[in-house]
Amino acid sequence: MKSLLPITFLCLMLNVTLIGQTLTPEQLQTDFARFRTALNEVHPEMYRYTPKHTFDSLFTATSARLNRPMTQHEFYVTMMPLLTALRDGHIKWIVSGKDEHYPFFTDKLFPLKLYFLDEKAWVVGNYGAGNVPDGAEITTINGKSTASLIQSLLPNMTFADGNRIGGKLEDLNRYFSGYYATFIGAPDAFAVTYRMGNEETNVTLQPVTEQAIKAYAEKHKSAPQHPLRLTFVDNQTAVMTIEAFFKEMNGLKFSQFLQKSFREIKTKGAQNLVLDLRDNEGGEESLGVLLYSYLTNQPFRYYDHISVRQKKRYSFPAWTSKLYRLAKFMVVKKRGDGYVFTAQRGLSITKPQKDAYSGKLYELLNGNSFSVTTEFAARAHADKRAQPGRAVFIGQESGGGYKLNSSGIFTITQLPNSKIDLGIGMFGFHMANVSAYPHADRGIIPDYLVEPTADDILTHKDRVMDYTLKLIQSQQSALTNSR
Repeated sequence: MKSLLPITFLCLMLNVTLIGQTLTPEQLQTDFARFRTALNEVHPEMYRYTPKHTFDSLFTATSARLNRPMTQHEFYVTMMPLLTALRDGHIKWIVSGKDEHYPFFTDKLFPLKLYFLDEKAWVVGNYGAGNVPDGAEITTINGKSTASLIQSLLPNMTFADGNRIGGKLEDLNRYFSGYYATFIGAPDAFAVTYRMGNEETNVTLQPVTEQAIKAYAEKHKSAPQHPLRLTFVDNQTAVMTIEAFFKEMNGLKFSQFLQKSFREIKTKGAQNLVLDLRDNEGGEESLGVLLYSYLTNQPFRYYDHISVRQKKRYSFPAWTSKLYRLAKFMVVKKRGDGYVFTAQRGLSITKPQKDAYSGKLYELLNGNSFSVTTEFAARAHADKRAQPGRAVFIGQESGGGYKLNSSGIFTITQLPNSKIDLGIGMFGFHMANVSAYPHADRGIIPDYLVEPTADDILTHKDRVMDYTLKLIQSQQSALTNSR
């Protein structure tokens, strides 16, 4: 579960600004020791993607760099290689009291909204008074090529499990200006080269403020829709959109929405279900289990096991759930060389629902399909072996990992001198029956890769949905002609 609520609360309670203040090497080493201890005692799958000996070398190299006075900003950046080595999209590294995407600069920010795909970027909006046209491809910023900028930023970004970059590119789409300021710089002006057709143009743009960026985002928000929706293209094809996995959203309970929707799908006899999970960053794990129970006709186990790093009290000051602290001696058990969490619905055998859907399933994913969403999609994808051709995945690779999701309840500690909050998901959710998937460090790779273009963004064209509905139509026509 990707939850920022406890972290936000801690930031508000412990709002201390240190930007510009110099930290001594002794203070830096104290914070470094707290950081290392917290990861070692809390993170359930610290060595999943980076072996221990590599991590130990990274710790040694990072500690050696903390031998001179540093600002909070310098320390924040110096520690990033350790965070990104986790390859855990849920890890939190937030300057207390600051927006996590604009931790050090609230002005001198890049003034264009960009859309990234592969190693290119196009203009899809303007936060300031610049005159770069929408749809223009940005080729350089302050003398650096777009490709080199992307290559510089991706290693400093954490929003992806394993070796995925889709989630990171989605983050750049939303927060490029903040990432640029934090990891590249906050200049007084931006020299930009852009291309329209075969013509290149050089312009100098004035920076904008964080406030201007957020005002733009608010002004250009899409018209509000309910986060849980069921529509019908025709009597044969239903489209279910789930924007998040929470028990209640906008007055509608998740369980009631599923019950009513699948009853309606069954009543109408729809044979095609499009399940739109794009930009769904997750929520409550049990609701992924519930959704899957409406999409199978066999009893199933959702999780193989849920790993926990340790059972004893932490040796450092930290915030975590009081209920978990009280209950862990009953619900955390020894297993082999480690520990597992045993109180989760998905660990037991779950029966299918009475109105479970058995027709053709089309799941839509992108880089923001994360956490609980990826768990659910992995569970459904694994069934392709037992039911070839039943489920089809369309769009872009998920941001979450196929076999493992490290999240759940968070433990949060604030480093005592730099006042940076480190938030660590305590549970490692290992999916059941996914061992046959050949990629240890990937998400759900779609059967049909369909990537939106900058023009799609500007014209509000849904390329992925259009592709899916045409695919359904062509498959129905082929079935009709074969009879």
